[in-house]
Amino acid sequence: MKFSLKTLAAAAVMAVAASSSFAAIDNGAGGNGELFFSAWDGATSYNYDLNISIDSFEAGKNAAGLLNLSYGSDFTSSFGSWVSTANKSSLEWNIVATDVTGQRRILSTVGAENSLPATNKQAGDLRTAATAIQGYIDEVNPILVGNSAVTSSISAGSYAGKMGTKLFDRFTFDTTGNLLADSYANGLVFQKTTANATGLVAGANTAYVDNGVAVRSWIGSDNTLHIGAVAAVPEPESYAMLLAGLGMIGLMARRRQNRA
Repeated sequence: MKFSLKTLAAAAVMAVAASSSFAAIDNGAGGNGELFFSAWDGATSYNYDLNISIDSFEAGKNAAGLLNLSYGSDFTSSFGSWVSTANKSSLEWNIVATDVTGQRRILSTVGAENSLPATNKQAGDLRTAATAIQGYIDEVNPILVGNSAVTSSISAGSYAGKMGTKLFDRFTFDTTGNLLADSYANGLVFQKTTANATGLVAGANTAYVDNGVAVRSWIGSDNTLHIGAVAAVPEPESYAMLLAGLGMIGLMARRRQNRA
């Protein structure tokens, strides 16, 4: 029941997103930026406005059930079109969001080779990163067509590779994955990095977990983008033990019936 409630909430978010104008990615100037997807291959790049703010994302994670967001249809079509001609061997992708006022919040995917929570630099570097991400969003927004944008020149300000794997080299860890991140098990984990508005104290890093399950992002074989936590599937041994237990219960019930 809890899972159903979370799934319905996610569906509602996606329905609102589908009916929105997607005018621009919120760059965090008001303190609550939006998540956006970026992919690049060394020659061209792709961006997609996920149309969900940091606050809304965290509220969804904290709601009942397991977070389960998916971006199909429009994302599948536009990303699928771009990736069909991209150099898949060098393709990298990530998801990012930022604030640029007060305590900086930077949401990002985390490369599979990093342990969680991945450590990060001092607040000054992270504030610089937040401002640089804002500047990058400001380059992407004017070329958005609907909710996606394709850049065909690596010299353009909207080329996603300019962010790099470590967000303008201000992070200590890789934020990217490739097309092998095609399932929950292989997906990229999510983390929030926060930095004080002033001073040089090291940033705080918090891995996103929903009811004890890691929040991950992955791109399915059908080019659907997923963000969520997935309930563990019992191992075959667990099923065998369950069946054996049920068999024993049935045997005991029959013996009692025979005695009666």
